[in-house]
Parts: sequence; C-alpha cells; structure tokens
Amino acid sequence: AARFFARPPAEKVQYDHGPYGNPLGGYTGAGVEAVARSRDGHGSDAGGADETAPPDVVESFVFKPDEATKPKPQELDVPGRAYHAALLKVLAVLHAVTASALSLPEDFFAPFYAPSPDAHLRLSFYPPFPTDSKAMRYGEHTDYTGYTILAQDDSDIGEVGGGGLEVLAKGGEWLAVVPEKDTFVVNIGDLYEIWTNGRWRSTVHRVARPAPGSGAALNARLSIPFFTGPKGDALIEVLPTCVDATTPARYAPVTAGEHLRRKLGISNAN
Repeated sequence: AARFFARPPAEKVQYDHGPYGNPLGGYTGAGVEAVARSRDGHGSDAGGADETAPPDVVESFVFKPDEATKPKPQELDVPGRAYHAALLKVLAVLHAVTASALSLPEDFFAPFYAPSPDAHLRLSFYPPFPTDSKAMRYGEHTDYTGYTILAQDDSDIGEVGGGGLEVLAKGGEWLAVVPEKDTFVVNIGDLYEIWTNGRWRSTVHRVARPAPGSGAALNARLSIPFFTGPKGDALIEVLPTCVDATTPARYAPVTAGEHLRRKLGISNAN
C-alpha cells in the first residue's frame, strides 16, 4: 500500500473511477470526503452532522477483489486478495460470537452476507499534515454497515491530539487508541446498532489533527480498515431477542444498501 501511495499523483488518479463509494472501488484523492457531515444520530452520543466540516486530509484506495472491469495496481492485487480472503474468515468467527451473545443460532447472520457480501478493504493514507489546515485527518463519524476490522498504524503515539485514532467514550471524552502489535481494532457499525435496538451503539471515532510541527504532523500515516457490510438488499431490522414488552423496536427497518448510499452521498464533499 505504501508503494502505491508513493506514486506520482498523475499515476494514482488513473485508478479514480468516480465518487468515493462507487461500485468499482479505486482511488480517491485528499479533500473529497468530509465524513463528519454523515453523523445521523447513531453512536453512543446520538450526535448529529457537522454540516460545515471541512474536507478530510486523507487519500484512499478501495480494494474490491471481485470487481473485474478495472485493473488493480500491481503492488496491491495479489496481497490485497489474500488479505481480503483471510479477513472473511475472521468475520465468520465474529459473526458466530455475536450470534451467541445475542441468543441467536450460530449461523444467523450468514443469509445477510450470502452469496456476496459488500465487504472491501480501504487503504487509508494520511499524508504529512498541512500546518495551516483546520480539518481533521478524518472527522468524527460512525461506520456505516457491519463490523470494521481495522489494522491500525503502529506509529500512532496513543495520545489525544497526537494525530492518530481516537474513540468517543460514553462520558463524552475522546480516548486515544494505543496500537498493539499483531492485533485488530474492531468497530461496531450502524447496522449492528439497528439490529440490537441500541443495545450496542456504533463506535464514534476520528483520526485527529496532529499538533503543528510534531512528528505525527511531519510523517505520513497508513491504516487499513476492512468494511463488512451485508449484501445491499439485506433488510436490517431489530432482532427478536432485542425487544420485549417493555422495550419496543426503536429503529425502522432499512436495507443495508439504502443506508450505505445515503451516508456516502452526504459524506462526499466534492
């Protein structure tokens, strides 16, 4: 991934296949997304959108192994396919654990993802941070679909305001995520909040603005989330084990694709 993002801009833009979130995947340059505009009440704080949030300082490449109409960069193709396949196995374990925790059959979530889940890698590259920017590297948001299995940058210093990954605690304070070698960070996305009727809230997180002149500001950052959305036509509604006579359903049913398209449409600033 680092080799791809080190390419000249004119080479990277050849893999730009449309707005971020387009069905082909590919490259998106910095300044296209303003993800904080997508807040819609999901998350532990039930926060709303920051409609004036500036565009985020991040480049990305969305890797979809089953998309065959567009060529992939040579340095990403083979390792990307292997990594994607390995993470699908991790996802299967997460689904089994989740079903057990929610008093559901072990294979309950399988039909929502078969035969073709909307699961893809996003290679997220954060260039050295401009000294005059008022933006975040990536604004506060919740992820839009199922679990996110994240390979965090090991260079994050684990301090609030240090330019790395931060999550919003229930008490309203931001906490820096300290990277641990050979581990994943797993975020809960919006659809699990719907499924569990708010018992599990989607994770509010951001990649912070580093202090001007700091090591974090002068150096690039790279992380690789794996987004694990159900198939687009899967109907997501509150699970029967998450409602009772005193706790009615609080969320309206929605298809996974409808929810995803709405949030992507809002977060694309340009």
